[in-house]
Amino acid sequence: MAFTPHPLDRQRGTLPLEPEPLDKGGQGVVIRVLGPENLVYKEYMPHVGHVNGRALAELVDFGHRRTAGEVGFLLAQCAWPVARVVHEGRVTGFLMPHVPREFYGPIGGKPKLVELQYLLYEPNWAWQSLHQPNITGRLEIATMAAKMIDLLHTHGWVVGDLSFRNLLWRPGAPYKVFMLDCDGLRRHGGEPVLRQAHTPDWDDPHQPSSGPELDTDRYKLALLVVRVLGRAASVRPGQEPTLLPGLPDQVLTAVRELFTRAHGPRGTRPSAAEWVQALVGRKRIAVTRPSRPQQSVPAGPVAPINLPGTSRHSVTVSRPASGSRPVLPQPSPSPSSERRWTPVLPPSGRTASPGKVMKPPPTPPRSVPQGAQPVSAPPRPRPVPVSGSQAAPRQPVGASPSPSSTAGAATTLGRRVIDSDAYAEQRQMAPRGGAVDDDAVARLIDHLAAGTGRDSVANVAVLLGDPADRTVLLMRSLKNLLNVEQTEVITLKDGDRTVELNVRLLQEQFLEEDEP
Repeated sequence: MAFTPHPLDRQRGTLPLEPEPLDKGGQGVVIRVLGPENLVYKEYMPHVGHVNGRALAELVDFGHRRTAGEVGFLLAQCAWPVARVVHEGRVTGFLMPHVPREFYGPIGGKPKLVELQYLLYEPNWAWQSLHQPNITGRLEIATMAAKMIDLLHTHGWVVGDLSFRNLLWRPGAPYKVFMLDCDGLRRHGGEPVLRQAHTPDWDDPHQPSSGPELDTDRYKLALLVVRVLGRAASVRPGQEPTLLPGLPDQVLTAVRELFTRAHGPRGTRPSAAEWVQALVGRKRIAVTRPSRPQQSVPAGPVAPINLPGTSRHSVTVSRPASGSRPVLPQPSPSPSSERRWTPVLPPSGRTASPGKVMKPPPTPPRSVPQGAQPVSAPPRPRPVPVSGSQAAPRQPVGASPSPSSTAGAATTLGRRVIDSDAYAEQRQMAPRGGAVDDDAVARLIDHLAAGTGRDSVANVAVLLGDPADRTVLLMRSLKNLLNVEQTEVITLKDGDRTVELNVRLLQEQFLEEDEP
């Protein structure tokens, strides 16, 4: 594949690098970059083979085209690639932020990276002085990890090698998490930067031969949550988890239910959003779910479990050719060398400050004329009005509303949904749903409810004024907001070309409690 320059590329020869590397792993070495940028350079080793420069450029682009708040959130919690490094017409590695000092702790008598593995075992002599959180702290760490995975999934990223080695935690309150190896992320259905790293004791028995996908991440997230909450390094879905005492009853019940579901085949595992909902103890709304056909899939073998210090190895993952079934080659006989991090101390004490995802404040109620439908915010003019069960005539997509429709906008189905308590709670629980705003949610609900409940993504893109590919991401965000506990209120079908709304389930989920 020919080399394609990127506007943010940095020439290796221009980087002021320290003479000695900070770390050496199976795929590359990490070197401090001198100067005020607070960056390190990961240089790939020759043996890793072809570097997918296009996939790495997409990671860089994503970090720079988000809003300032999202960029801060990602860079504060992830070693996210901020620029490719090139030399003589080829990609040699990338620049990323320093690991903040707060993610180091006393291990073996020296400050080292505090990996997730130190939550999964009883402390031994090497880390007996390392802070160990109580069950409340463990719950906070698991929740933050689930929120991070949910944010990445919302934007279409697959983590792939989610394990106890590439997730760090701050050893002390306030607890935080930090993800390493972010160049291992890939777009859902896309190629990775390098052949995918693999952690045997964190494998998915149903992972397809084409490589990791969203369902693979969901399985590994189930491992992460229950292993952290139970201090159990080997428990897997299908086994009865033993969780540490002190969890709220509601959280305990929800975690057990989701862990049982994670034992199922691909397509049935709980999403990251469901794990967030379970861990924060959000109340459940009883709904009548449509029946689903059950599919019997034989369980895969239980993977071997390794203690701390076990290294990862890489396996070649490629996309399947058209009309063929891909095959996953056997792992390399020589595993990657163990990660040997040394302290990365940013110059002049500079550290990356973790960003926060702001939750929208609740909208205060307002007074309405006698006999009118009460709402909790001023009416927005764009939704197509729907009165009761009788849909109003559909307007052309993207057309301005007539005066009569503007006057009745406050009583549309979409307006009632976004003004409901259930929606406000869902919005606060899922801040990554901010990719789609409330106006767009109301307009889309009214647009679909005014017709058959089904429309093409192309038409919805025109309605929302966005490109079709971004509209698919917006619809995934919308699913996170409206699909509570796997209810199929809104779905993407026909290979993400069609949007379908189940109006009955929507009303049950968000408006049932408002009915007299």
